[in-house]
Amino acid sequence: MTDYGFCTWTLGDITLDKKLEIAASLGVTGVEIEGDLKQDPLQIKQQLKKYNLKPLSITPQDVDISSCNEEKRQAAVQYYLDLIDWTAKIGAPRFCIHGQVGKISWDHDLDVHWDLLVKSVQEVTSKASKKDLEVVYEVLNRYENYQVLTAASGLKLIQAVANSNLKLLLDAYHMNIEENDPAAALISAAGQLGVYHIADSNRQAIGDGHTNFSQQFKALKEINYQGPLIMEMTAAGPNPFTPMKGQDYLSVVTDYYQRSLQILHAVFGD
Repeated sequence: MTDYGFCTWTLGDITLDKKLEIAASLGVTGVEIEGDLKQDPLQIKQQLKKYNLKPLSITPQDVDISSCNEEKRQAAVQYYLDLIDWTAKIGAPRFCIHGQVGKISWDHDLDVHWDLLVKSVQEVTSKASKKDLEVVYEVLNRYENYQVLTAASGLKLIQAVANSNLKLLLDAYHMNIEENDPAAALISAAGQLGVYHIADSNRQAIGDGHTNFSQQFKALKEINYQGPLIMEMTAAGPNPFTPMKGQDYLSVVTDYYQRSLQILHAVFGD
């Protein structure tokens, strides 16, 4: 059975219980939860059970895992090490890791930052593998981070880290910016794709932008992708890093998810 979900952060500043209520009403099978370590993971587990929803993945908070400031880098790694235990208590099978959003330039040699990134991800994946948790590295775009921007660079990271529980998270929205051929990028990640994020070129519903989803969906079927299909859409408006864009943002995003879910069901089935 294919798992369908959405990222809870996109519903903004409402309670998790309300977000899960919306998820259940839409008919998704699960959600990607925000990795806020201040929240009780066992309570979240009970809330998910209440709405019969799966914890498909965990969205991390924004920390700098390739910082040249060793104290800052270690704090970032420690966040992820703590997130592993938190994720396991919720019962999620995986969590996401990525470079710091907003880090679009560098203050040292690129190779230095790369080596620090590899070192940090190795530390995180080493503990995660002992907990039998999958780690998915999200490939972003140049306006959010500068290090891992394509499937090819993500695969290079996987090779450097050399831990079999590290996979890629490829996002249709980010690929729209960075990949020459997003469908080919998905095919190149065959066997290494852990999560697929969905939003059109304008980060809205499937069909509201110019992304060629038919090619991407064909590619997912070609590589026999078995992971979750997770929507990550936001209403139009200023500041791409906040989901709250006007009083009606919640109904707008809910409509995106409802329409997109119908398309996903039609393509991939129940």
